[in-house]
Amino acid sequence: MRKIKCRGLVIEPLASGEKWITSYEEYHEVYLNYAECSAYINGHAVVWESVSEYTGLKDKNGKEIYEGDIVQQNYKDVYNQNQAFVGEVVYSDCVYWLKNDDDYTFLYDEHRIYNSIVIGNIYENPELLGGAGE
Repeated sequence: MRKIKCRGLVIEPLASGEKWITSYEEYHEVYLNYAECSAYINGHAVVWESVSEYTGLKDKNGKEIYEGDIVQQNYKDVYNQNQAFVGEVVYSDCVYWLKNDDDYTFLYDEHRIYNSIVIGNIYENPELLGGAGE
């Protein structure tokens, strides 16, 4: 069973200097006010749009993958040629996808997840999508 966790970009930097805060695996530590578009994680105000859920997956370096992350998948095509796909992690139709403009691929694939690397997120690095999301 996957861990239910959320993260958000803090409005005021934390004492540690961190820009992101993660919930402690419990939804009661995430407060979302839809009427005011305000959000808090563990009592810290976060940017409403940045609140994202953990996919339950980690990249090849062990980094947790969240919605809104920009992931590069490296794989071999049917001709055994090295290929890469860079996309934003989105959730749709009960599946996590990598999306770049109108192109989609599965985030999880028996082989590709081990070759996936989180290279940024859409909130701090939209330029990594090659123009998408800017």
